[in-house]
Amino acid sequence: MTFDTTIIGSGLSGLIAGIALQKRGQRVAIAAYGQSTLGSFSGSFDLLGYDAEGAPLSHPLDAIGSLRSDHPYLKIGTERVAALAEEAKTLLTEAGLVLKGDVATNHSRITPMGVAKPAWLSLDDCFTLDIDDQITDLRVQLVGIEGFLDFPAEFICAELERQGARVSFNTLPITYFKGKRKSPYETRATSIARLMDRDDELRDFAAAVAITAEGSDVVVLPAVFGLATNDAMLKLRQIVGKPTYVIATLPPSLLGARVQTLLRNHFTELGGTIFYDTKITSGTLEGDKVVSVSSGYAEAITASHYILATGSFQSHGLVAEYRQVVEPLFRLDVSYDKSRTQWTNPDLFAPQPYMAYGVITDARFQPYRSGIVVRNLYAIGSVLCGHDALAQADGTGVSLLSALAVANHICNGK
Repeated sequence: MTFDTTIIGSGLSGLIAGIALQKRGQRVAIAAYGQSTLGSFSGSFDLLGYDAEGAPLSHPLDAIGSLRSDHPYLKIGTERVAALAEEAKTLLTEAGLVLKGDVATNHSRITPMGVAKPAWLSLDDCFTLDIDDQITDLRVQLVGIEGFLDFPAEFICAELERQGARVSFNTLPITYFKGKRKSPYETRATSIARLMDRDDELRDFAAAVAITAEGSDVVVLPAVFGLATNDAMLKLRQIVGKPTYVIATLPPSLLGARVQTLLRNHFTELGGTIFYDTKITSGTLEGDKVVSVSSGYAEAITASHYILATGSFQSHGLVAEYRQVVEPLFRLDVSYDKSRTQWTNPDLFAPQPYMAYGVITDARFQPYRSGIVVRNLYAIGSVLCGHDALAQADGTGVSLLSALAVANHICNGK
């Protein structure tokens, strides 16, 4: 099987690269295996949330020039980051995502623990605030769902109240589940979302929310509405009759499932091919070029270009062995501290050095193998070295922008 470009990995970066290349007329294949980190997606995309001292950033573009020299954004070029960010927003919108946010100014998203964190773009469903907003005396009606365990409402209430909001919390039942659940573990975000796609269930629940929310300024619920689109959320808002938003639940994330579904559908509608449950286990190189990749049990896949989008440690795109950190597929050069004692910080809440480990690339995101650039291979997303997605809040931004930069390199040679 031969393609123009083969992408190894079907997370955010792999799907965005595939869509961008298909739009430019390429024939693209994506090898998808396992669960991507979209399974814990917050509902927001970050560009750059914190500076080197950990202070939140209101204007992320102003801080890009101060990043460490191997940060992916500096390889893109500070002047191109804003343009690629706008391109990414357009592409996400074309795929069917309804977004709010602007590249020039971060806003605050509310995490499943109630903490406000900087973000660049958020799904329209999500509860967000302007980054400098004071929510003193904001009357918030927090609504939980009976039997749903993945929404830590106590933490959310405590944090919002600490910021000055006046929070009320009520738990509402879902009629369908009464007498039918054998275990609370049956009530997951996706199962509730499927029920809420039924008009009768949604209307009954929304009517109960409207009664509960009387006297509040804003209604906040767990993100269990709209598995494939935000239509259920629009209906809910209409019935409740006041600003109504969601906060992402603990994994699995319904919002992440929606993003993944819409991006995959958009990619295949553009003519792309996804090989599901295909774990690429080996790559064959001749000199400084990849000639094929294989899953070990099917025909080898050949292409003119290959993109490594396998993720970091969580997705096994990087593997920590006893004395070294390795990229397991091609054995590419990896940036890491040679002393294992330097991999972690004893302070659990401090930035961890290993979070910035990853594949070393040139300015075009082409990786090195034994010091030699692999000329038709590119690395994108969280497999890249030079940034800490947790400490800097830049993970999804790096995924989106490195994917688009590589698509431009492949198609335009720049």
